[in-house]
Amino acid sequence: MHFTTNEDSNEGLIWLLILKNLTSNLSTEASASTSSFYRTEDGIECSVRKRNGDLIANCYSESDRMGNRRWTIDIK
Repeated sequence: MHFTTNEDSNEGLIWLLILKNLTSNLSTEASASTSSFYRTEDGIECSVRKRNGDLIANCYSESDRMGNRRWTIDIK
């Protein structure tokens, strides 16, 4: 699954877009308190986790060189 955001989008907006792109079952299991955003050399990534800490998905972003970031959701 993929979606695109502006380069300067905040984590709150990105989190909402991640939830929107997950299936309804997975989005209800996702927990903001156990999930995390972190910076890498290539940009920003997110680990989406359940309340118990189990990994649901990894989300990766990369610059499209036009002022946007393309996000990829890799469901586990």
